[in-house]
Amino acid sequence: MQAKPGRKKQSAKEIRGIKCQEDEIPMHDPEDADRRAFLKGMLAGAGALTVAGLGVANAKPVNVMSVARWDVSADVVVIGFGPTGASAAIAAHDASAKVVILEKMAVPGGNSGVCFGGIVIPNGVSEAVNHYRKLSGGTVDEDMVEGFARAMVGVEDLLSRLGARLRTVRSRSMYEALRDAKLTVSRFNPTGKEGFAFLRGHVQKRGINVMLKTAARNLVQVPETGEIVGVKAENQGKEIYIKAERGVILSCGGYESNPEMFGYYNYPGLNDFVFPLGTPGNTGDGLKMAAGAGAYLWHTASLQWYGFCARAPSKLFGTAIYSGIPAKQQGGSFIFVNKYGKRFMKETKRYYHFKGPLEVLYLDHDRAEYPHVPAYLVFDEAYRTGGPLERSAGPVGYNAVHGVYDWSTDNSAEIEKGWIVRGDKVGDLSEKIKINRTELEKTVAEFNQYSAAGKDLSFGRDKDSMAPILTPPYYALEMGLAIVNTQGGPRRNKFAQVLDPDNRPIPRLYAAGELGSFFGFLYEPGSNYPEAIAFGAIAGNQAAAEKPFKE
Repeated sequence: MQAKPGRKKQSAKEIRGIKCQEDEIPMHDPEDADRRAFLKGMLAGAGALTVAGLGVANAKPVNVMSVARWDVSADVVVIGFGPTGASAAIAAHDASAKVVILEKMAVPGGNSGVCFGGIVIPNGVSEAVNHYRKLSGGTVDEDMVEGFARAMVGVEDLLSRLGARLRTVRSRSMYEALRDAKLTVSRFNPTGKEGFAFLRGHVQKRGINVMLKTAARNLVQVPETGEIVGVKAENQGKEIYIKAERGVILSCGGYESNPEMFGYYNYPGLNDFVFPLGTPGNTGDGLKMAAGAGAYLWHTASLQWYGFCARAPSKLFGTAIYSGIPAKQQGGSFIFVNKYGKRFMKETKRYYHFKGPLEVLYLDHDRAEYPHVPAYLVFDEAYRTGGPLERSAGPVGYNAVHGVYDWSTDNSAEIEKGWIVRGDKVGDLSEKIKINRTELEKTVAEFNQYSAAGKDLSFGRDKDSMAPILTPPYYALEMGLAIVNTQGGPRRNKFAQVLDPDNRPIPRLYAAGELGSFFGFLYEPGSNYPEAIAFGAIAGNQAAAEKPFKE
């Protein structure tokens, strides 16, 4: 295809003019910057993270013939700069391709950059095939199961060639189960944050162009062939076009930070109850762009829960302010109640990477409502003075890693902000949170009886975890639900090629990582990280091997 009249070749100076190397933007130091302002700055890089403009409508590709000029040109364009994008960019660069990475946030890393860092690696292909076949639950074909197994087995060697050393971890239930399945649990030393820093260092060492605060909006496509030959993006308010001579790689995560998408694919009506544990930047952009280009979507309802969070600050900051309930102490004078003032679950149960039905999400079919939403943590002064309700989840979560908000040690600041409601009596508290007074008083009295008897007749909470709610004043914290990530997106094959509804590759379009993950049925903790690294590398190598696009 001949160039459109009026299109001109870009000079090196023009290309450098739009270049935005990542080291031009300093990392955040929580000690000398206002944290809320910092988060706002990052979100500005992501665009408005509101429901408006972030729905489930596809992002229609731009016709290549409508592109008057290219602002940046590369062989391979990688969208998203977490471990997936880093691995893809490293592989493509080492295969002699010129690479540019687009990242809409001001600080890169994605979800993997704020995770625990666990990497589950199979010991052998045959054992891995059997294991992943069970985990896939028939949602992927046998060719992909085998390809996935081989890729995961090769992660350790892939990382070792980059100079990384993994240490094997064996402890407690999850690791015992994996040992029985003949898999090994390893991790970056010591966390996902450091793991991403390692990969980021390799990107910097290679001089790969990283454009931060640059949000990909649409793919550029040749209508006659379906080829993806570029990306339309927004760089600090300016519309730009990035040419991809060989291919585009989508590595921009899932949709857990897009409330409308969450409601569409999972739980309608709970858009304002679920908050991402990880980056606020995962708003389903890759899913929409791929769908617009004709991709078949799979695994869109697959997700991973984490636990309860504090709703008000989570809504304010756009990321789960994880309350750690009941991790502050395994027992105490607290209960969970629903909007009718009744308990609805064993409060010490954990939702960490939980797949089964969640009590809090129970749908009353006859009433067409979620009776347990809103949900409240109700507690007394003894529990309040026992330490902060919010517990940083170690090195896990966007809040913990980036210091979005520090919970006060005695919960007083949160009471002042109105996030925690106070009442001199249980009845006073019920009126403030608009729960039936008689029902809440009855529920608290019943729990106190169970606590005194050492036997929870309603939900089987262990006697050592119960303490009577007797010490005034009384408090209530409205809870939200933290989500780790979503796995859905464009279906892909073992070569990381994005597929259309007829199982044919969309030319020059690749995807890797959480976006269109293998895990559509059962997810194994510690598997998204190695999947990101393995399939990022596959996508990078495949894209680099494409023949240059000729206009």
